[in-house]
This record gives sequence, structure tokens and C-alpha cells, in this order.
Amino acid sequence: MELPYLQYFGLKEEPFSTVPSPRTLFLTSMHSTALEKTAYVVGAGKGMALVYGDPGMGKSSLARLLHQKFLDSGFVSVLLTNPNYPTPNSLLRTIAQEFRTERTAKSFKDMLDILKAFLYQRAVVEKKTLVLIIDEAQTLRLPLIELLRQLSNYESNVEKFIQFVLFAQNDLRSKLAHPRALSFRSRVAMISTLDALSASETEQMLSFRWNVASGGAGHPFTPEAVRLLFEHSRGVPREACILADNSLLLAYVRKSNPIDAEIVRHVVADRRAGLSPVSHEPATKAKEAHGAK
Repeated sequence: MELPYLQYFGLKEEPFSTVPSPRTLFLTSMHSTALEKTAYVVGAGKGMALVYGDPGMGKSSLARLLHQKFLDSGFVSVLLTNPNYPTPNSLLRTIAQEFRTERTAKSFKDMLDILKAFLYQRAVVEKKTLVLIIDEAQTLRLPLIELLRQLSNYESNVEKFIQFVLFAQNDLRSKLAHPRALSFRSRVAMISTLDALSASETEQMLSFRWNVASGGAGHPFTPEAVRLLFEHSRGVPREACILADNSLLLAYVRKSNPIDAEIVRHVVADRRAGLSPVSHEPATKAKEAHGAK
């Protein structure tokens, strides 16, 4: 279904979609640095890189961009977007399936042996770089983290069989502080953190995404409206995009262009009201009153 405001604003596609996409990811200096650091870890065979960030900071889009870059470079790259598996065996089987090992076995140990043989063949014999990228890694339980540690031990005298890149919310930090995760933590070669955008980066992000969606036109937000989008999103890209998208719809309904601060304020007020705890008592009373008529 086409959004009603696309034609009104001369857009080819939705400019502020929250669906993770490398096409619409605005690379700030910190995103670019994280991209370069993780690419270095993988290219140099260092073993493991971590990218931390709060929700909405662009981790999932960055993971997909990195995955595509690895594929374009001829690497064997697998991206797992939901690693919250109930057991190490289920995660192991998923990894083996995604890497297309073809062989399978019933026991956990036999599956480990199959995957190790596969990784040796591709990495050592065929000289391929194998990468496992895990998004939402904060959902990994300690037994799953231990499995990744086991896999990270697979190496020859000169090279590791597989490289890891984990994208996670900051909750993972506390999990890796657990004594059972000490050995895993010691294998992390590089850590990056995605922080909130500055005011200028927020404006640049809005301009970049509008440019992608419009084919080159400038966005319709006034400077004051952009300032409010930054302030009320606190520099979190996803929240800024949600507010901007809602503002576009309200502007379309009001047939307003450019989009001024008053429209953004209205959107912010509606969003705050919608996200705030609401008592059900008034609605219940209203229902009772209606039924008494």
C-alpha cells in the first residue's frame, strides 16, 4: 500500500522507514569507524569484534551493510538476526545449516566435528574467509556464548577457521562480566560503540534519507522543526525517523509544506501521550455509562 504523502512530497519511497536497510543507513563518523574496525578484525583474521549500541542506533542496518560488503569481497558470510536459541545444539545446527555444511548428525559432539571439518576445508584448504555476524547478540544465553567460544578455538598454527562480529545492546556487557564468560571476553579483539547523534548529524541523517527517497530534493523541515526532532529524539536515529514520518503524515493531512515546528510539537505530544501509562478507569466508566442508557 502506497503511503498517502509520497505523491504530495514528490517521493519515490518512504524516507524514514525503520526497517533496517544498508541503503538508508547514514554513516556518521562513529558508524564509519565501527565499520572499518570490524572489517579490519575480519580481514586480518583477528577472530572477534563487538559493536555495542542502544536500541535504535543503527546496529542492524550496519550488520547488514557489513554482511553485504563481506559477500562482495568474496568472503563466506552468514548473518544471524535472532540468536535467542533455547540450546547450544539448536544454535550449532542453525550455524551449520546457514554455512551449508550439508552433513548433519544427531549428537552435539558429532555436529561440532562436522562443522569443524567444514570450516577447516573452506578456511585452510580453500583459503576462504568465513564470517559469522550475529545481530541482537545481547539475547545470547551463557551456554550459547560458551558455544561461540568453542568455535573460536578452531584454528591452525597460523589462522583461525572462522571470524565473529557481534552487534549487541549494552545488556551484553553485563553478561560478559560473568565469570563463565571470561574466556569468551578475552577473545574479543576490537570493541566499537555507537552513541547518539549530534544535532548536526541528525540534520545530515534526515537530509541523506530524504535525498535517497526523493532522488535529490531537499527535505521540507524548517530549521526549528529539525531542532525539535533532534531534541525529542535525543539523537537516536530510529526515534528521529518515527517523529519525522509522523510529521510527514500530519503535514500531508493539513496540506502543509514546509513542515514547521508546530507540526513536530503536535506529533511529539501525540507520541508522548500514546507511550505514557494510561488508566483504564475512565474508559470503564464511560462503557458503564453507555450501557446504562
